[in-house]
Amino acid sequence: MKKISKIAFCFLIFSLCFILFGAPKTQSSAATVYQQGCSAFSRGEWDTAVFLLRQTVADTAFDTADTNYMLIMAEIYAGDNKAALSDCDDFLNSFSKSLYTQRILYTKGKLLYSLGEYEKAIVTLSDFCHKNEGHELYPSALFYIAESLYAGYKFDQAEDIYERIVTQFPASEKVSAAQYRLESIAQRSREEKLLYLLKQTGEEYLAAKEDYEKQLKLYNSDSITREKLVDYQQKNKELEEQIADLERQISELKILQAQSEAELAQKQAEEEQRIKDKEMAAVIENKQKEEEIKRLKQKAQIVQQLIDE
Repeated sequence: MKKISKIAFCFLIFSLCFILFGAPKTQSSAATVYQQGCSAFSRGEWDTAVFLLRQTVADTAFDTADTNYMLIMAEIYAGDNKAALSDCDDFLNSFSKSLYTQRILYTKGKLLYSLGEYEKAIVTLSDFCHKNEGHELYPSALFYIAESLYAGYKFDQAEDIYERIVTQFPASEKVSAAQYRLESIAQRSREEKLLYLLKQTGEEYLAAKEDYEKQLKLYNSDSITREKLVDYQQKNKELEEQIADLERQISELKILQAQSEAELAQKQAEEEQRIKDKEMAAVIENKQKEEEIKRLKQKAQIVQQLIDE
């Protein structure tokens, strides 16, 4: 009986030691990884930040909306859009009431667009717009809906949304990009008309050429005058010049289209960088506030202890 009691007593002591010393050590380790992940994020070391933050969210104590949001941003900056998309779904399921929820919904739609899932992007971004008409990202969500339609060759529908962005949200950063797209759609429309004219003129030219060859045979058999033959030659020459001019115009339009696409890509890249810098600053600022609040609480506890003594 005494032996059993001694064993039970030892087990009790071991359990207390584990609770008092083992658990805080694990929590301290998770906190250290979290701090390292935040530091890597602030330095722009995205792969390292993703690795550390993924370890952090594996600990239930640090599996928060803030940490998961930072992880998703790090994955996007690291270029791992598929992982970011998957984590967006997890975030929306786990933190549906978070302050970040609607921003993550927008991010999910944008990621779907970047991955070529245009129909899904339209549905997700439309859902965001329906829920957040006054949100600062509303014009951007409209833009990526239009971009998804544009990528799917639904130019008329896309044009309506681009025009809405330009007219209703003149202060939006997406206005210049929307204007580029409107110009691009106008160029495409003109190109389609020119291609149609080229086709019609080409068919007319072939018919005229065939007719000329028939008349040439008749001329050799002295059944057609030289004047008529000259008229056929002149008509063929004019049609050839029209075809050459149409081909030149189409070529010029394609060059303008390529230039517009390059300028738009540059503007979007610059905007993405501005957004990234803004989000990084916001995350770092929130982290600094969090640390400041923690320090203030610690000071308050020390003051309270001194008062109690």
